[in-house]
Amino acid sequence: MIAGILEKYDQLTAAQKEIFAGYGLRQVKHFVEISLPNIEPVLPAGAHVQGINSEGKVQAINDVTHQTYLWISDLQWQERPIATSNVDLKEDFLAVWEIFNLQAYDLIDLSHIHRDFLQSQPV
Repeated sequence: MIAGILEKYDQLTAAQKEIFAGYGLRQVKHFVEISLPNIEPVLPAGAHVQGINSEGKVQAINDVTHQTYLWISDLQWQERPIATSNVDLKEDFLAVWEIFNLQAYDLIDLSHIHRDFLQSQPV
């Protein structure tokens, strides 16, 4: 278990708490430490990762041209008109990663922490 988990959880915004509950700390760590370093270097010119959409796909946007992109299974960006709302934002993933100091943990050690913590909380 992560020391001081309640205090850390209480620092999260509502959106970050949804990421904590929906993805779990293991997925947050994977996204920040494994996915982002692989996908950001091959972003289309002028685009930045916006976050993960409601379909579970990483999406990017170019704020100047308003072109939008999805990271697809064959490891490339595909331009596609996509909704830019209902996105779990990259910044919120980074905040959860930082608040819980996830760089200090192995992926396997983070598997059920969020579930166990949420089940222990009064409703």
